[in-house]
Amino acid sequence: MDLYQLRYFLEVAREKSFTRAARNLYLSTPAMSKSIGLLEASLKRKLLARSRRHVELTSEGEYLKAKVQEIYDIIENVRMDFEGHGRGGPAMLRIGSREMISNYLLSPALLAFRKVYPQTRFGIHELEPRQMSGAIKKDLIDFGLYYFADISDPALEIEFLGGMSSHIYAAKSLLPKGKSPKTFEEVLRLPFIAPRYFQADPTQQSLDGFPDQKCPRNIQYEGEFLETHRRYVLDGIAAAVLPDFVVRQEWQKGEVVRLKGPKLGRQIYFFKRRNRPLPQAVDSFIKILKRSIRELAW
Repeated sequence: MDLYQLRYFLEVAREKSFTRAARNLYLSTPAMSKSIGLLEASLKRKLLARSRRHVELTSEGEYLKAKVQEIYDIIENVRMDFEGHGRGGPAMLRIGSREMISNYLLSPALLAFRKVYPQTRFGIHELEPRQMSGAIKKDLIDFGLYYFADISDPALEIEFLGGMSSHIYAAKSLLPKGKSPKTFEEVLRLPFIAPRYFQADPTQQSLDGFPDQKCPRNIQYEGEFLETHRRYVLDGIAAAVLPDFVVRQEWQKGEVVRLKGPKLGRQIYFFKRRNRPLPQAVDSFIKILKRSIRELAW
């Protein structure tokens, strides 16, 4: 039994698949399978129940997985002690995020952080909720930032960082005779662009926070990026739910109109693996990020 075998076993235990585990660790599937077989032989225990399509942990496998995770947490502690507590800060921080957070919130926080820790490099990974949860648990990223906290996973710790108000906006050219609709029902009939792309189930709330389950909009466009939504509003193509700060100047100049609608907003949360140590410098980074959110909350 050695650390390589234990690392391979932990990846198979997490993925419940030899193929995916081998791909994650850049190994061939036969090599991964052989390593696990040698581990079982050395322990004289059956750790995995194999079938053509599934891999399940035996009771002995569940026990070993918990112990191996403890071993790798200790190794991670040592790495963080050397990388994260020195004057130079961590050598690398891997952050899971989404487009709005990366483009509008991370930039000022990263710049302020680098003034204190100029040697730190950053990996920014644009991930969806399930991808982010899996990446954190597999140690592919150090922590994640997302719009809402319904990533229900006991393996994760979640911290609320702040919120930003949003409203429905549209250009005057999109409105009948350039005048704002008098009722919310009239607003709902306008052409909208929405991030329904991420929610195939129409009964689920859209990522922009609009309650389509109760008040369905006339969604004619689906866009992945916030900047696309903003551009469609400014060009008079569609109405959209936008965080107030991204169209602050256009709204103050009267170039776009804030329309009737429910109270909306975006909450920002911080995710990390439970009991996983992070460099002390990350606390400084999160404080800077919270300040950025407060300044943009408007």
